Amino acid sequence: MNTKKKALKWLLILVCVLLACMFFARTLQTITTAKIQKISATRGKLEDKIAVKGEIRFSQGEPFTIEDARSLNIIVDKVMARPGYLIKPGDTLFTAYAPEFDSELAKIRVDYEKKVRELTVEVAGHLRITQESEHNRTYNQVLSTTDTYYNKLFLAQAAALAADYTLPEDIAAWGSDKQEAGASDAPAQAQTPEPTAEAATPAPTAQPTAAPAAGEASASPAPTATPDPEVVRKEKLMADLKQAMQEAYDAKVAMDAATDALRRIYMGTSPVRRTGDGVFDYIKKTDGFREEIAKLSRQMLELEEKKIALQNIRAPREGWLTEFTLKTGDKYDGSKPAYTLSKPGETPVFRCDITDVKKPITKGMKAVMEGSDRELTITEVQVASDGKKYAIIELDQETLSALGGLSKLMAQPQNLTIVYRASRTTTLIPASALRSGGDNKHYVFVVQQSWGGMLSNTTYTVKKQDVTVLETSAKLVSLEDDLSYVEIADREDRTLSDGQAVMEYVD
Repeated sequence: MNTKKKALKWLLILVCVLLACMFFARTLQTITTAKIQKISATRGKLEDKIAVKGEIRFSQGEPFTIEDARSLNIIVDKVMARPGYLIKPGDTLFTAYAPEFDSELAKIRVDYEKKVRELTVEVAGHLRITQESEHNRTYNQVLSTTDTYYNKLFLAQAAALAADYTLPEDIAAWGSDKQEAGASDAPAQAQTPEPTAEAATPAPTAQPTAAPAAGEASASPAPTATPDPEVVRKEKLMADLKQAMQEAYDAKVAMDAATDALRRIYMGTSPVRRTGDGVFDYIKKTDGFREEIAKLSRQMLELEEKKIALQNIRAPREGWLTEFTLKTGDKYDGSKPAYTLSKPGETPVFRCDITDVKKPITKGMKAVMEGSDRELTITEVQVASDGKKYAIIELDQETLSALGGLSKLMAQPQNLTIVYRASRTTTLIPASALRSGGDNKHYVFVVQQSWGGMLSNTTYTVKKQDVTVLETSAKLVSLEDDLSYVEIADREDRTLSDGQAVMEYVD
């Protein structure tokens, strides 16, 4: 009886020892064996989110200089707009005042009052003498038309220089006489000067082609091709030259007529009787005073008009205010543009630098700005002259409002995310499951399973399998290989090697 009890006791002890050995052996295996997560590849189109910086851009725009401020410097009083505002015609951009206005007006007024006094003294001393005569009016007409002619002559010579055209020596070839009242100022075809040997461009045509009036149909359909800017520039120069030549010709005709009228008075062949020298000199002197007074009066009025215009600087047309740096208290003298408006009808764009982006960014891809769920669309991809590549996103008024307004967007570059989607369906695996073998070679570890017997466990090993990478994203990898029939090792807790035994993570 004791023998049986002892045998049973030792048997129980042996079983306990075996169980303990099996437990500790399994624990040891668990500790020493690499653990993995088994995953399966999927099929689909690779998507990625690419972070870029977007800056508001316009074309060069149109700068505006306040010309009146050149002669009457101003100080900015109150700023009413800032970059990013959509400006309407007549909107006040800023108000200002001219601190030098009173002193400038006082200078002119001193001369004005002096001339008024001189005229008064001269007239008061010769009240019995006639105050005007046809002789003096003809004389003054000669002075006026001569001044006008030489001014127009200079303008025509300057226009010819700009157009690279040599003017004919005989001014009679510059223009044509008007055939009747209201006739066109353009020279007739027969009298239009032909280019000389030195002329680099054709002479101006006799009759410019007039643009159709508003609402009028054009005689011929407008060309679809965009005109060459250089051709347009030369045509404009030649049109300006033709007009300047005609004006100089007309001024010469008027000067000759006035001179001939005065000559006939002196020769006694004119119906106008010559005024005596004393009276003539007196009228000429008082006329000179009146002309100077009128000139000073115009200067004071012009100064007053400038002051009024400079008090409120208004926009001449509609456009986005793209540049505007003046602040309250700033001085402005008209030496540089005060502000810049976008070209008429132009809308702003986001310009995103994608030079370093490896994936092909194309027109039509979507993007989202940080802090907004508004979906944007890439409208164009451009390559700049410096080789940089940009994605362009046009922004209409509705989109600008949804994004917080153009002024906010112009304050600093914005963070955007371009949503990239591959064009074709491929095998997709997590990026963490891809291994690099160097020399741009890649592989994955495929999990192979060995079934044990009744008393043994199922075991796993990993086998190295080369793959061809098409594209990568932050989370996924696109492969050319078909891996739908295998399981892949991922997220291992230690470095794996080909043929190594592994265990699956157990929750």
